[in-house]
Amino acid sequence: MRFIMLMCLCLICAMPAVAERGAWLTYWDVDGAIDEVNSHAGKWDELICFEAYFDEDGDLVVPDEDAEILEALAASGAAVYLSLVNDVQQWDGTVVQKSREFLTRNLSTEEAQSRHVDKVLELVDTYHLSGLEIDYENMKKDTQLWSWFVSFISRLSGILSRDGVRLRVVMESGAPKYAEFPEGPEYICMCYNLYGYHSGPGPKADREFLEEIGQNWASIPGEPRMAFATGGFLWDESGTVTKALTETDAAELVSYMGVKPERDEASMALTVRINGKDGGTLWYADGTTLAYWRDVLADMGYHHFDLFRLSGNDPDSLDLFLD
Repeated sequence: MRFIMLMCLCLICAMPAVAERGAWLTYWDVDGAIDEVNSHAGKWDELICFEAYFDEDGDLVVPDEDAEILEALAASGAAVYLSLVNDVQQWDGTVVQKSREFLTRNLSTEEAQSRHVDKVLELVDTYHLSGLEIDYENMKKDTQLWSWFVSFISRLSGILSRDGVRLRVVMESGAPKYAEFPEGPEYICMCYNLYGYHSGPGPKADREFLEEIGQNWASIPGEPRMAFATGGFLWDESGTVTKALTETDAAELVSYMGVKPERDEASMALTVRINGKDGGTLWYADGTTLAYWRDVLADMGYHHFDLFRLSGNDPDSLDLFLD
């Protein structure tokens, strides 16, 4: 009998983790995102409404569209979250994205953290959230700021867990180099930004970049989720991004210009040179790209993957990612 029990335990331990898929829906592109949720109904494990943010006084700013998204997702069967980011809306309506000043002001002392936690809990209570995502970015290599962030996450996680509210924490890919993170939240790695607004032309991720992430994130507690960015960018001759495109935008541009993209071996992303005054170098991801990125990390033992974002994706590409 004992032998049979031991065998059963061994089999359970050897069973692969159940793979999960998730995605973000943005308030500025509601209809297309909801359509993609519905066209692949029952295949999403986590869905995230993006985003709520803050004003200069530290008060919450929640776009009207967020309520529409949360209502639409209620019957999806997925775990639903509202994402809170450290963007700050100024008095003139402009927005400071990923504000470091906001993070320092709200996380650097115990009193500031307490006030900020209360403000976050106000959001949870007002919208009766069963899931919250914290997406505070731009800490870079500042170990002091990372330390304050870890303290904040620990406090918030403890309170939310007692109330039965799930917590996701989105972090930059280099996060494990600068801090140790507590058990409790579900951690999500931004597996993109290899190339983008900060650089010249190139893919959002490639094998070398993903393998480095996979090694670094082995120390993160629990089962981290790996997030990929859909679509791509068009760079001009100076190496400046002139346009962000969804996958369908990019495919339509390629078709209109009558050019044929090539597939980059290191990233499996598509790239093509587009001539003309408004042309440049285009790089973008399709379903083959997304599946390749997923498989690189799956081979390293990761099982849960997310997409930023829904809307503007070819249905076949979502099929490949969700497979």
